Amino acid sequence: MDITWNKRQLEIRERFHEVATDLVAVGTEARDRDGFFDRGVWKELAATDFWRLQVPADIGGLAQDGWDWLAAMEGLSLGAHDLGFLMSVASQSGLIRLLVTAGTAEQQDKWLPGLTSGDIAATGSTEESGGSDVRGFSTRAVPAADGGFILNGGKAHITNAPVADVVMLAARTDTEPGAFELSLFVTRTSVEGVEIGPGEDLLGLRTSPTGPIKFRDVRVRADAVIGGVGKGLTCLYDTLAYDRILFGIIVGSSLEAQLAPLIRQLETRHAFGAPLSEQQYMQEKAVSLAMALEGSRALAYRSFGLLDGRHDGYSLSASVTKLLASTGLVGSGLDLVQAFGHSGYESGSAVERNLRDSVAFKIAAGTDEMQKKNIFNHVRRAYRSRELDRGLRGSGT
Repeated sequence: MDITWNKRQLEIRERFHEVATDLVAVGTEARDRDGFFDRGVWKELAATDFWRLQVPADIGGLAQDGWDWLAAMEGLSLGAHDLGFLMSVASQSGLIRLLVTAGTAEQQDKWLPGLTSGDIAATGSTEESGGSDVRGFSTRAVPAADGGFILNGGKAHITNAPVADVVMLAARTDTEPGAFELSLFVTRTSVEGVEIGPGEDLLGLRTSPTGPIKFRDVRVRADAVIGGVGKGLTCLYDTLAYDRILFGIIVGSSLEAQLAPLIRQLETRHAFGAPLSEQQYMQEKAVSLAMALEGSRALAYRSFGLLDGRHDGYSLSASVTKLLASTGLVGSGLDLVQAFGHSGYESGSAVERNLRDSVAFKIAAGTDEMQKKNIFNHVRRAYRSRELDRGLRGSGT
């Protein structure tokens, strides 16, 4: 899908490029070194009405359509130079979108004002057993006498968990042996029984706090359920697809930001009496980065159009987007180390930081292997459907 930003969206994109450059990028190196999430920067970003661009105007936001938010996200990703911070933004965005698309008016009134003005959200799906194998989840919600639910279990490796004010979690609500029913709940982390674990010391994304959350007899009201009891699986898969699309936007902008420094390095660094830009092997690195940039962005646009319009195929397209983006980001990260040589391998350099951060994109929102499985299952179903249709037509049925 090809899109053309309108004047308003171009202005939004440029505005948040500038916001990210002035607000986020200036402290990236120090935050990465210290493993620090800056809540002050988060609140300042919220004060620019960034989050309200994800919320339709008729429920208190500023968005005229979904592309307004994508323009803001693309601009922010282009100027931030901080993949960890952007990962935290993507995580919060998933819950806001869920409330907009599946929340009741009462839930929107309760949660959106805080989330768009500085509150921090975490999405609790992954457990120690894994994130994509939802049927292996052990976190459970059982009905309480007052009509609400009692939550018990734990989530692991959750983005934003150590600093979250609000958490959305996926819990099993099935009661019959052998049955599987998933529901999504939202609650504040300050309620009794919610335990936030320590932040994890990670290879990359050190500016994005990640950690466990445990739930011990946590009582929530019936209106804490988003999308309806037992309807959580569809909502969760929809949110995962959306996350994968955002990764394509983030990667596309991140690679765009890396392209100019790479070209400058190839033009100014000499070897054997000529600039590296004259070496075909080195030209290939810029070409590969440009291809990953264009592919990630184009697929993200297409996938978002399918998801926003509720068209078939958005899940397949989202997995293709995420797989291509993660592969391109890591590959380009390695290429930049080659182009910058020893200086790109030095701890604390932007090249080294981007490479460390890029690895997480092959894991988060479903591993590369999970995306391949999803893609294969989609194309196999399509093949079997065509074969069945061909057989029925051949038999005259």
